[in-house]
Amino acid sequence: MFGNVVLNLPHHKFEERLSELKKELGVSEDNQLSADNLRVLVQKYKDVYTECGEKLPTDPYEQLFKAINAVFDSWMCDRAKKYRQAEGIVGLLGTAVNVQAMCFGNMGDTSGTGVCFTRNPNNGNKELYGEYLMNAQGEDGTDC
Repeated sequence: MFGNVVLNLPHHKFEERLSELKKELGVSEDNQLSADNLRVLVQKYKDVYTECGEKLPTDPYEQLFKAINAVFDSWMCDRAKKYRQAEGIVGLLGTAVNVQAMCFGNMGDTSGTGVCFTRNPNNGNKELYGEYLMNAQGEDGTDC
């Protein structure tokens, strides 16, 4: 995700490596990959960086700041503008970034990912509003 979202490397190149590995191992779900399988996948992902002329930063602070900047940069991407337009969200000057520890959401039907607001983004009412996906991780299935 860092390579695609932060460095704009083609998402399909990472997906191809994952699909190839799962096919090679005869598994269909990401959570069927063992720790050793994931080590192999990490190397395949590093190869994508090399093929694209990029280097994955190893300093965690550099990674964090690049990721934060990517969030700020995403404010004006087509997807974000269309979302704000479709939801009638106007008059905002930008977005915010929350930094928090992540946990795995794609570990089966007892885990997931989601977002929650203290106001309903559809009408502004002061009420809890949220969406979630089971057996999904972070931004699974979305692009900006």
